[in-house]
Amino acid sequence: MRRLILFSTAALTLCVAFATASAQAPVSAPTDGGYKLVPNWPTLPPGDFFGLKTPPPPPAEREAQAAARRATGGGGGGAPRPAGQGPTNQPGISGLAIDQNDHIYVFNRGAKPVMVFNADGKLIASGGDQDLNGKKLDPNWQHSGTVDWDGNVYMIERDAHRIVKLSPKMDKVLMQLGTTNVKGNDATHFDLPSGIAVLHNGNIIVTDGYGNNRVVMFDKSGKFIKQVAKGAGGPTDKGKGIGEWDLPHKLAVDAQENLYIIDREGHRVQVFDKNLNYLREINVPGWNPWDIGISRKGDDGFAYIADHALERVHKLSLKDGKLVATWGKQGWGPGEFDWVHGIVVDSKGAVYAADTYGQRIQKFVPPTVAGSR
Repeated sequence: MRRLILFSTAALTLCVAFATASAQAPVSAPTDGGYKLVPNWPTLPPGDFFGLKTPPPPPAEREAQAAARRATGGGGGGAPRPAGQGPTNQPGISGLAIDQNDHIYVFNRGAKPVMVFNADGKLIASGGDQDLNGKKLDPNWQHSGTVDWDGNVYMIERDAHRIVKLSPKMDKVLMQLGTTNVKGNDATHFDLPSGIAVLHNGNIIVTDGYGNNRVVMFDKSGKFIKQVAKGAGGPTDKGKGIGEWDLPHKLAVDAQENLYIIDREGHRVQVFDKNLNYLREINVPGWNPWDIGISRKGDDGFAYIADHALERVHKLSLKDGKLVATWGKQGWGPGEFDWVHGIVVDSKGAVYAADTYGQRIQKFVPPTVAGSR
C-alpha cells in the first residue's frame, strides 16, 4: 500500500511538472502568413549607423561571456550601477513609432537619436541630438518614444527619468514630463519610464516600468490625471492581478483608442479603454512580449508582437487573442532577430521590426503587398 501511495504521488508530481512545462512552452501560429523580407531596407546615408559604431558580440559569444562570468562568481549582469547612472553601452534601436503618413520613426541608441524614414527606406529627417532643457539626451539611456497626431515627437530618456516633447521638425522643446535625473512615483516624477502613447485629444499614456510599476495618464499640457497600479505603483508594488504590473513596458492604441499595454514580466497584455478602465487580458502560453504594434488607423483587428521568447514576431487577432502568423528566430541572418524590441505596421500592412543587439530594422510585407511590388 505504501509503495502504491509513493508511486501515485510521484506520478502525480511528474504529471503536474509536465503540464506546467507544456503550458509554458512557447507556441507559434500554424503559418508565417506569407510575409516576405524586403532586402536592403532601409538605405542609410554613408557614415550613418544604428546603435554602436562597433557592434556588440553575436548571441553565442555573449552567452559564452556570461557563462564565464557565472563560473567565476561574477553573475550575469556585473556590479550594480551607482544611483542615477544609466548604462553606457546599450546597443541598437530602442523602439519604433509610425505616423499617419507611414513615416517610420527610429529611436536610435546612436549618434542620431531619432531617424525618420519613408516607406521606401529613405532617410527624410533626423534630430534629438541638441540640448534639451539644459541636458543633451544620452542615447544609451533612450527607451523608445512616439509621434502624436500633430507630428510632435516624444523621446523617452529612461535613465534620466524624463520624457521630452519636440516640435515636428525636432528643433524646439515643447514640454517635458518628469524631472531630469530625479526619480519618484508622483505626478512630476518617473522611475525609469519605458513606453508612451498619445490619444487624439492629446492625453498622454506613459508606462513607468523599469523602476516603478504603474501606467500614468496626463492631459495634453502634462497635468496628471490618473494612474493604474497596485498600491502606489512604486518599485516594490509588483502584482499579477487586474491593473497590476510587473514591468509595464510598451503599448499600442486601436481605432476606438483602447490601450493594449505590455506587462513584460507578467507575460501578458492588459487592455484598457481610453480612460484607463480595465477591459480584458490577452495571454499566449510561453511568450515574452516586449512591444506591440497596431496600425495607425487601427481598425483591421490585428496587432503585431515583438516576442523575446525565441526572438520572433507574431500577428495576433485582437478579437480572440489567437496567433495567426509567426516568423523569425534568434540570429543575425535575414529575417532573424537579436532582442527584437520595437515593432510597427503601416497602412499597407507592412511590418517593421527592430533589434537592440542586432542593431537593425527589417521590413516585412504580406502576400498582397509583395505580389504588387
